[in-house]
Amino acid sequence: MFKKRSMSIFIILVFLLPWFVWCTTIAQQHAIISWHVPQSLAFWIGITIAVYISAALSGGKKAVKDLLSRIVRVKVQFKWYVIALFLVPAISVVTMGIFKLFGGELLVGKDITTASLPFVFLVEFWLFLITEESAWRGFALPRLQSRYTPLKASVILGTIWAIWHIPLFLITDSFQSSIPYVGFFVSTIATSIAITWLFNNSRGSVFLTAIFHSSTDVAIGYLGVMSGSRGLFWLFVAFQVTVAIIMASGKKFNQPVRENSDLAYKISF
Repeated sequence: MFKKRSMSIFIILVFLLPWFVWCTTIAQQHAIISWHVPQSLAFWIGITIAVYISAALSGGKKAVKDLLSRIVRVKVQFKWYVIALFLVPAISVVTMGIFKLFGGELLVGKDITTASLPFVFLVEFWLFLITEESAWRGFALPRLQSRYTPLKASVILGTIWAIWHIPLFLITDSFQSSIPYVGFFVSTIATSIAITWLFNNSRGSVFLTAIFHSSTDVAIGYLGVMSGSRGLFWLFVAFQVTVAIIMASGKKFNQPVRENSDLAYKISF
């Protein structure tokens, strides 16, 4: 029973634990309690517990080993590393160029300084590799793609991912609290499609999707394409959606990774 319902268990745990952590901060901000659990624990403990319990229930040691193998899967064609590192920065620069051309003002380096870029990237990469990407792409995506097309799996996972972030929009001074949730939701769906495309073209490498995720966050933070102004925000989201549509239209997008056929990925919610 647990094996068949492992996806449902994963969703419950990946929401329950991080949301509890974030809600203590929200409660403290509203003077309901006088303390809060450190927000980083939502990632390091909350997601980690959720993903490994779910993996173990879904297929025991074999499923956990499969997850770990994806985390260290670095033997990928060099071009995919280039795409993972520079796709979103390139989209951001194009967005900024068009925005500037029409008289918009840019704000670079406000949230992340130039000097700190390498350090921030490495911290983000390590965080996403061990936590979010292990969960969303290492565990959830292969199982969703066993039942749905890559596009449908991406939209489902992107929707779950966007909803998962809701508490962060309620925390004062968080990055999310300064941007429109609807735009973030659309952006997350587009990002989910892009990461699925990358995942399926890199033999299911979580290592590579973590590079893409950290590059995305660092580019957004450094270049200010989501926090600079509303016009720039919506233009950037529009470009993300355009790129996602192009990816989803390609023939290779609908060819999910076919590996470890002896590992049961079939799911039931």
